[in-house]
Amino acid sequence: MKRIGLLVLGLCSFVWASAQVNDGFDDFMQQELNEFDEFISKENQEFIEFLRDPWKEENAEKPIPLRPKPEPIEPIVYDEKENPVGIHPTEFKIEDIFDQSTADGSQRAVTQVNDVDNITFEEQPVIVKKKKSPTVITVVEREVPTRPIAKETKPVERPVTKPTPQPTPTPAPKAEPKPEATESPKPTPAPTEETKTVERVKPVEETRPVVVPQPVSKPTPAPRPSSPLTTDGENKFKLAFGGTTFYLPRLDKSVQLKGLTENDVANTYEALCGSNYNTLLNQCQQIRKELKLNDWGYYTLIKEVSNKLCSNANESAMLQFFLLNQAGYQTKVARKGDNSKLLLFINPDTKLYGLPFLNNNGKQYYMVNENQPCQFYMPQKEYANAQKVMGMHINTQPTFYGDNATSTHQAKGSSARVTASVPKELMNFYKSYPQCDFSVYLNAPVHPDVEATILSSLAPLVQGKSEKDAANLLINFVQTGFDYKTDPEQFGYEKPFFVEELFYYPYSDCEDRAILYSFLVKKLLGLDVVLLDYPEHIATAVKFNENIAGDFVMVGNQKYIICDPTYVGAPIGAAMPVFKNTAAKVLKY
Repeated sequence: MKRIGLLVLGLCSFVWASAQVNDGFDDFMQQELNEFDEFISKENQEFIEFLRDPWKEENAEKPIPLRPKPEPIEPIVYDEKENPVGIHPTEFKIEDIFDQSTADGSQRAVTQVNDVDNITFEEQPVIVKKKKSPTVITVVEREVPTRPIAKETKPVERPVTKPTPQPTPTPAPKAEPKPEATESPKPTPAPTEETKTVERVKPVEETRPVVVPQPVSKPTPAPRPSSPLTTDGENKFKLAFGGTTFYLPRLDKSVQLKGLTENDVANTYEALCGSNYNTLLNQCQQIRKELKLNDWGYYTLIKEVSNKLCSNANESAMLQFFLLNQAGYQTKVARKGDNSKLLLFINPDTKLYGLPFLNNNGKQYYMVNENQPCQFYMPQKEYANAQKVMGMHINTQPTFYGDNATSTHQAKGSSARVTASVPKELMNFYKSYPQCDFSVYLNAPVHPDVEATILSSLAPLVQGKSEKDAANLLINFVQTGFDYKTDPEQFGYEKPFFVEELFYYPYSDCEDRAILYSFLVKKLLGLDVVLLDYPEHIATAVKFNENIAGDFVMVGNQKYIICDPTYVGAPIGAAMPVFKNTAAKVLKY
């Protein structure tokens, strides 16, 4: 009994000590949270005072145009008689090489190699030296490649057959026995003749690499999320976003922007600091996680939330500015010169085209709620806790729900045909995108269902083909399976496409087709592709493993064959003649 009592006493002591430790840890965590809240409160208070200071007069820069000149209104049709492939291959000029695979996107040196296509591989003749005396020649055929093969090959044993003996003046008294198959024949030549065995070379085609696409499996669609965010309740507002209806908490203090003066903005910012904005931001972060949104997707969510909670555009811009700052994004606000509008600026991780911008301390802030450059007044300091840039690149495909739009694209003169269903909510999201660097479109993952449909439709057609034949099949599909129209004709503004958008909108232009062809060549053929950016045009160039004749560019001492998805009817290696004297920028991703 004494031992049991000691054991119970020991356990009680352990539990009491554990409780003391847990209480201490909880107290420590609460103290840390309180200190963090105090720090945030202090930073907010300092920033509010900055907002009250006189704002500096600024002028927005003009938007960066995506295209200096308009591209061809009508697609160019290939004429084989005027521009035959491989007869006189041209090395096209390069203005710059922008290697976007490096951190800074800097140029790399280019080594020009001339007359690459003049290098040929001829069959080596077999030379037989003749003597004055007659020679008996036995011909043995064997197969050799018409051009050297890169891989080492083992020596081939050459079979030698018995030559037919020549008759002699004196007949043999008896027949010689037949030798065994394993013995080497020893013919007896005539006294005046020499016997020799040579080989005749029988040319065969070189074994070339063939396309072996990876198996394509259609992914299982994710179920629509069910969580407290999709349940209505008291003091919640309804938000439809990404094909799902969410219910989010209302702010306990409304956004009331009485004017656009420094004090009006500072007072509203101070009132929002005292609201329950943290609860709203936390739930927005949950939605972001469920829908797998990138930074731009999160911005569009904050914009929709602000539009729902505010009564006018200026108050919505004010709430966006506040929430993005509190979420850690580098954001600026400004008052338009005529005091009519509150302007919102973001700092993205890539250039944005078509939007006015401001260079500030080495950063470029783009105006996202006004597309015309103007005079404005802006606070001189930034919120200290906002350190993140707005990521425009898409690393994970967003998960949206809702209806699909289906279209069919059939190549001319080929069985290449794709019927794809594209999520409409994804198209709405892509439509919100400003014009970005091409790396955003080229490197974006394609929707799993759409990718599986495209690749499974085309993979059987390129299976077992040479790289040349497979690349020609794919370029014919892109050239003839989609109707052409420029972006200004279709939208009224320039809009590069993500891959899925070619299967949604009725028309596409040169950069859209270049993006699709790059995707197909990389996925189905496993080859490297670069973009050729001309002043009026975008094309592609592919680095093949085969030796393919045709127009080309040299990129980093590597030969890339020009493949133009907009040059209708042109095979790979045929570049538009109009660009033979025009240097292109090479965009390497």
